[in-house]
Amino acid sequence: MPKIVDWDERRDEILLATWRVIARDGIAGATIRAIAREANCSRGILGHYFDDKADILSSALVHSHRRVGARMAAAAKGLAGLAALRAVMLEALPLDDRRDLEAQIEISFWGRALGNQAMRDLQHSEFDRLCDRLRGHLEEAAALGDLADGYDPELATHQLVVLIDGLSAERVLYPDRVTSQRQVEMLDLLLSSFRDGAMTADSRRLADSTHPSDP
Repeated sequence: MPKIVDWDERRDEILLATWRVIARDGIAGATIRAIAREANCSRGILGHYFDDKADILSSALVHSHRRVGARMAAAAKGLAGLAALRAVMLEALPLDDRRDLEAQIEISFWGRALGNQAMRDLQHSEFDRLCDRLRGHLEEAAALGDLADGYDPELATHQLVVLIDGLSAERVLYPDRVTSQRQVEMLDLLLSSFRDGAMTADSRRLADSTHPSDP
């Protein structure tokens, strides 16, 4: 009797194999042949699940983000305000081997997005999705009184995303420089600035006023 193959499970296995190839060889090394070899299947089998290499790479990126998003939702369950936001952020930072791999995948796609409009558009939509999640937790924290009066939600959201991206890039390039402890310390300092009023709309206007005028 022929073996019954779970389509979704096999597709996920191929995407996991794609992640491993990207982490090991970079985007340039993630060829159809390399992915098929890593997934222990033929190139023809890949064609049953994906249209082409671009489809595989885009699917790998989205799948990675969805897995992170699911962990974020699970981590924040039962929490609220800044506590929920902190739990979500901890899932986004490269604090262990699994999240290191996710950071490597993310950084690898940045270069490809520079010369590929479709990939850039995908990155933008995924960026917006993350910002919406973080902004939602910030709005909840504000409603609960966890944040200082006059805080700037857009600036706060941007700072959180920059922290994720910056630490991810540094972790990929200089793994010994950015320990898990240092990452958590930086996150907690940023969250404290939201709570203690170090970052408000007034402080943003003050920062903007120090920028030189355009000629």
